[in-house]
Amino acid sequence: GDDLYPPISGLVVRDRRRLFFVPATQLESINGVAKLSSSTVNLRPFSRRDGEVLLRKDVLDHQIIDITGRRIVRVNDVQLARVEGAYRLIGVDVSPQALVRRLGPRRLSDRIIGRQIIDWREAQYLASAAPVQLRVSYDRLSEINPVDLARIVDALSYRESAEIVAALDDETAAETLEEVSDERLADLLEGMDQERAADILEEMTPGAAADALEDLDDEVAEQLLARMEPEEAADVQQLLAYDEDSTGRIMTTDFVRVPLGTSVGEALAIVRGLEEAPDPLLAIYIIETLPDAPPDDDAPAFLHGIVRLRNLILADPATPLAELRDDDVPTVGPEDRAEDAARVLAEYNLLAVPVLDDDGRMIGIVTVDDALAVLLPEIWQRRGARAFG
Repeated sequence: GDDLYPPISGLVVRDRRRLFFVPATQLESINGVAKLSSSTVNLRPFSRRDGEVLLRKDVLDHQIIDITGRRIVRVNDVQLARVEGAYRLIGVDVSPQALVRRLGPRRLSDRIIGRQIIDWREAQYLASAAPVQLRVSYDRLSEINPVDLARIVDALSYRESAEIVAALDDETAAETLEEVSDERLADLLEGMDQERAADILEEMTPGAAADALEDLDDEVAEQLLARMEPEEAADVQQLLAYDEDSTGRIMTTDFVRVPLGTSVGEALAIVRGLEEAPDPLLAIYIIETLPDAPPDDDAPAFLHGIVRLRNLILADPATPLAELRDDDVPTVGPEDRAEDAARVLAEYNLLAVPVLDDDGRMIGIVTVDDALAVLLPEIWQRRGARAFG
């Protein structure tokens, strides 16, 4: 349900081979021994209903997500307390001592010291742990950084990972799946409804979406591309035309371009008027459009220099961009190796490097975070190989 601390609805009692249910309304206290307020109980055999969680079977020794700690933990014991007249689950103990206390001799349990309690409000229970239908909220997962959430998705079983991704909104799911391992990403995309998969791919950066599609079966990849919005699909198909290790594959076509003769004030107005600004927004690029190109066309155009965002913000609005522009900027080609583009960024201390086609027209940029993904692949692209405790 929606309770922050779920109430204990009752006890399942074993009498030899028979299981029967004692409702919580008959429970007077729990303190090592359960005491009832009545000596009369219904001995009808217990049968679990949908929505009921058995703490011993479905929570103890199972994995949950520690929201605050951004990790997966094993539940070694549960903590109950009487709150507002009812016994409730208020936390879980994930310490090794809790496991020893629970499984060791009862006479020694008081001597085993050490607890690591996670408040139940900070714990994300996984519905797939229970064999019955449950209504579980995953709203708090959106509080976890997508990188940390991706590590969790990689570390869980496929079923649990699919459960988590299914509960996320498209944008959060896309940010998370951009960070998971290639193998897990392919499994998740192939296992979900194709309309949902296409929606998530549309929210991913074109480069990440292209990499994801390339790891899928060709037929499935074509089906997903066909379900994507035409504009997003075109951006992805453009990148798929380049080799996997090329600069064209890691470049983005999402950058701010302004025409020759623009002032600082006009450039800022262009940036503020964008429906969705590039992220990261590092600089603006002064371009010369082709004579027959419409004014709002995003087709390749000739680069005449860049103005870094810092200089743009600090300048007087009336200042022509020509006075601020840097026209001696290194560039790379889409067929160059991605590693070479990364090294250009490092050698020239750049945050982004323009990508020019064979005719010298600007078609995209490579940002520093994309370069890091090339230079540090083990860290950037294989996060799922980490262990959780």
